Amino acid sequence: MANSLINIALPVVNEIIDDVLAGGTSASYRDTLTSDDSRNRLAKFVLSRLPARYMTVNDSECSLELTKNCYSAEQHQHIRKLVHQGIQKLVARPIAPPSETLIPSTWFG
Repeated sequence: MANSLINIALPVVNEIIDDVLAGGTSASYRDTLTSDDSRNRLAKFVLSRLPARYMTVNDSECSLELTKNCYSAEQHQHIRKLVHQGIQKLVARPIAPPSETLIPSTWFG
């Protein structure tokens, strides 16, 4: 049987981001985080501040449900705080579309 290496943190962080955005955040936060790019930046912000955690499972057992109980309630609270910090950073410095002067096709005339 083959084994798979699963990132335990990613599904947990994504679930907490979904929960925070669906729950107590204002509409301006949700509007800022609607794009995949800003949501990925938020997940990257949180994941970069957590220790890496992986688990090896058989391919026949591979399920994201296995990761649900890998973090304590205290760790979930810490991740939730990191999500709120990341949202504050993204809202304070929103992603701006690139200006026409930065498009590579105009670099050489």
